[in-house]
Amino acid sequence: MNFRTCLRLCLLALVIVGCIATPAQPAELLAVRLGPFERSLPVADLRQYVENQQESGKLKGFLRFVSEADRRSLQQALQTKIPLDRVAIDRVLNQPAGIQLLSQVALAVQGDNLAEVQALRSAVILGIKPEGFSGLSFLEAYPLQRLTVNLPETFQIINKFSPKPPTDTLSSNPFWQTWVDYQAITSQKQHPKTCLFGDSISAALGNSLGEKTYNFAIGGMSSVSLVNQLNYLAAHSVTCPGVVIAIGTNDAWYTIQDDEFVQNLRMALSLTRQLGANQIVLIPAFYSTLAASKNPGLAGSIARVERINHLIAKVADEEGVSVDAAAIQPLFDGQTLKQALTIDGVHLNHDGIMLYRQSLLKSLNQVP
Repeated sequence: MNFRTCLRLCLLALVIVGCIATPAQPAELLAVRLGPFERSLPVADLRQYVENQQESGKLKGFLRFVSEADRRSLQQALQTKIPLDRVAIDRVLNQPAGIQLLSQVALAVQGDNLAEVQALRSAVILGIKPEGFSGLSFLEAYPLQRLTVNLPETFQIINKFSPKPPTDTLSSNPFWQTWVDYQAITSQKQHPKTCLFGDSISAALGNSLGEKTYNFAIGGMSSVSLVNQLNYLAAHSVTCPGVVIAIGTNDAWYTIQDDEFVQNLRMALSLTRQLGANQIVLIPAFYSTLAASKNPGLAGSIARVERINHLIAKVADEEGVSVDAAAIQPLFDGQTLKQALTIDGVHLNHDGIMLYRQSLLKSLNQVP
């Protein structure tokens, strides 16, 4: 999970809790506002819920009105711990993109007459613990006694920064810009042997691929934003001796012409060589389930995924790089994603992520 995803989950957690909480008056409160109405809950109740799975009196009577999926989202947002570099986060949040990111998130947060941007920044930085950053650590680090979230604004922010067809505009997104800036700083410290580039499917792997592999994948990425990401990394002297690129799934979803995709992929390969890559492996685009492939709001069609994969193979042959289709084949039955491995017909569930990780590690081992 990446930084943008965690911030999104933090906001989602605030929304869910605010919808189920009852009015309260203790000091450390999480509140959600919808027009003239406001409901709040002690943050301490969330700590008890996370650590002991115990529902306080305020939660118990209302969680039954929340769907099972929303409960899982809440628990994930509060529990998932992301390893972050505090110094690097401090640095990127002082950059223009980081300031813009916090300013936009602050539109959904209303503090007690103090600067919301500074409060959010403090909560992010102080929320980075030795064991990682989580939604709960963010809430507990928020420097004001009360964190109030405007529900309509929160939904607008989540919607605004969620990728949609027909085009890839991630590079203008402050979440994306801040995270790429963070990647540039932390990867230089790590000196990785191999770099993985991809979209949300690969981003779900997090840092589970070993300390010699840096995962540059970001949700919503396509060949368009990949070129922008690589340009930024090259300009900041990031080095990657070996590269694995898992891009194309979103290109099949977005509206992109064949010649533009080919041009982007060739440019991406050229840029990875500027990063010092002496071996490059391409992973084909992912198929979705049959039902999802028929919904243009969820995924590209099977025919479009096939076309993108044909173009990937063509460029790979011309550029002298390899394509490792075996890395993802265990996820599919023919040309459809196995239903048992997905949460929504497009993204992988835990079993799917673990299977993809095992297969991808074999590809990474091919990169010296």
